[in-house]
Amino acid sequence: MNIKLKLLFLFVLFGIVGYFREFFFVQLNIILYQKYYNQINEGVSIASIMQPFNQLSYSTLYYSKYIFTIASVSLFYGLNYIALYTLNYKKNLKFLNFCYLLLLTLASASMLYGYLINNRLQDNEYTFSRWLLGIAQSPIVFILLVAANELNNTLNKKTEL
Repeated sequence: MNIKLKLLFLFVLFGIVGYFREFFFVQLNIILYQKYYNQINEGVSIASIMQPFNQLSYSTLYYSKYIFTIASVSLFYGLNYIALYTLNYKKNLKFLNFCYLLLLTLASASMLYGYLINNRLQDNEYTFSRWLLGIAQSPIVFILLVAANELNNTLNKKTEL
C-alpha cells in the first residue's frame, strides 16, 4: 500500500474514532444534564444505544466520565502509535511517549491543583486540563511529529548539499 493510501486510511480511522468519541460524550452529557436538573430536554433525545447509561445514578455517570476519558486517551494513544509505526516513523515513538506523558502529567497536575487549592474541579485549571486531554484525544500529536520529522529530514538534506 502506498503512503498516500495509508495516510488516507489513517485519517479516516482517526475521523471515525473521533466521531464516535464525540457522540458518546455528548450523549453522556445529555443524560447527566437531565439527571442533574431532573428534567428532559424537549429537543434533545438520547440514542437508544445509550439507554443503559440512563439507568445509572448521576454520581456514577459523573465519575465514570473520568474513566471513559482515560480509555479514550488510551485509544487515541494507540492510534497515534499505530499511525507512526505504520508510516515508518518508528524513531518518533519515543517522542510520542514523551508527549503523552507530558500531556497527562500537566492535565493531572492542573486538576490536582484545582482540587487541592480550590476544593473543586470547575475553574480555569479544569478548562486547561480538558484542553490538554483534548489534544491527547486527537491526531494532533501524530501530525506534529510527522511534520517535525519531515522538516528535520528536509533541513538535513539541505545541510548535506
